[in-house]
Amino acid sequence: MVAGTLAGGLIWLPLIQHGYDSKLTEWIKNSDRMGIEWIAPIFQAIAAWITMLSLLPVESSQLPIAIVSGLVMIVFFIWGLPILGSGVKVILQQSRSRIGIQILGGFVLSAIAIFFIITYCLGIDLTRGARYNFVYFPAVIVLVGASLAVPWRQSILEKSGYTPGFRGKKAVALILLMGLVSGITVVCNLGYQKYYRPDLLVSLIKQESQIPALIATTHKTHVQTGEIMGIAWELKRKFGKNLAAIPQFLLAHQEYKGSKTATVTLEKTLSKMNRPLNLWLVNFHAPVELEAQNCLADSQAKPSVDGYEYQLYRCLELSDRNSDSRHNQS
Repeated sequence: MVAGTLAGGLIWLPLIQHGYDSKLTEWIKNSDRMGIEWIAPIFQAIAAWITMLSLLPVESSQLPIAIVSGLVMIVFFIWGLPILGSGVKVILQQSRSRIGIQILGGFVLSAIAIFFIITYCLGIDLTRGARYNFVYFPAVIVLVGASLAVPWRQSILEKSGYTPGFRGKKAVALILLMGLVSGITVVCNLGYQKYYRPDLLVSLIKQESQIPALIATTHKTHVQTGEIMGIAWELKRKFGKNLAAIPQFLLAHQEYKGSKTATVTLEKTLSKMNRPLNLWLVNFHAPVELEAQNCLADSQAKPSVDGYEYQLYRCLELSDRNSDSRHNQS
């Protein structure tokens, strides 16, 4: 087993040395920490551990609901941790179950240690994404299940002298109930929501679907391709068979931030398209110069969408701009 694990790990060494696809992980790299950034990974890790035990609608758009959910999760974590910890201590006193708990506990602690070593020594903050904890999450669940067996079995509790504040089976039932509620929260998309919400953006685009539209973004890696594919999928679902109403897409390649390559590509594309036209700039990280194309930014306030920075421009006929210019000159 050890040899197999070692061989599996060595396979990845060439990839690490060559830094393949390093552009895709730039968002978790942070080698220039200052001030509070040094302790941020600790709190991020704690937040991820809390969600392993409970998850309520902390991502709700309603701030009061998010605050109350967060407070309940913190209180539940503080209340439940001593119960689970005491259960593990009792199991460690039993020779028959000790080795399994030691192996799983050692694996979890080693994984957490590796996370912090990579975060602080290599400058790659793995604690920024709670999903990365999946590598040791199954072991945590096994440990939780084993520790809950202790308060469930009153005879073991009496022999060990362990008396939780909320005793025995009631404590286990409450923890299991919280697990059920947390599962429902995820299934109903109220927790662990995807960072990108194309469904919300497409709803806004559909409200402006009376005239043709172009969705433009700057493209660097297949991350941007995935972002736009999410929008395209939602558009297909929303518009159904009415393919003529689905907007067109433009992925303007941009090698580095501040480059005007994507700006030129956008201008050339707009010059060839019919007007009137709704232009949606989505995660478009390049200078925007659309006055010459007679495209005016929509001033109406619109809600923010997770994962997508957007701006709507209304592009009119170029002849309208020319006639207005001649009128002003006269």
